[in-house]
Amino acid sequence: MTRIRAFGAAVAALGIGAVGTGCATVATGGGRDKKVTIVADQPGATVYVDGQPSGTSPATVSLARKTEHTVQVVAPGYEPAQVTLRRRLNPWLFGNLILGGPLGLVIDVISDSTHTLTPDDVKVNLKPLPPAPGPVPQPQLTPQAAPAVYVQPGS
Repeated sequence: MTRIRAFGAAVAALGIGAVGTGCATVATGGGRDKKVTIVADQPGATVYVDGQPSGTSPATVSLARKTEHTVQVVAPGYEPAQVTLRRRLNPWLFGNLILGGPLGLVIDVISDSTHTLTPDDVKVNLKPLPPAPGPVPQPQLTPQAAPAVYVQPGS
């Protein structure tokens, strides 16, 4: 009888553990920040997040899920590239309808996993700047005959 009780308690604990986790927390790791990798086709390009320098490509940065972020990648000789990471409702949140139940939803809210940033990672192809225009050609001066001067008699 003791073995049956122990087995029943173990099964109940596993069931509560499975139902007691939030789907979004499990799938995305939870937490207030999301790690985003930023890669440019020009290694060493400077990465800016929300106008602040954040390293060189490839870079991995932790970004708050609560707001949208602007990523800019800059390299000499290339046009700057800009990507906006948008805040979206985490689709894993709906997994609580099937697996997590109300307790899973509460865990997702407490662990701040209700939203995510998209895209998950940023990949940028920088375009080369157009070639600088060459020097402006100056008009060539050609020697001309001196203008005729008319002198009136008696002056």
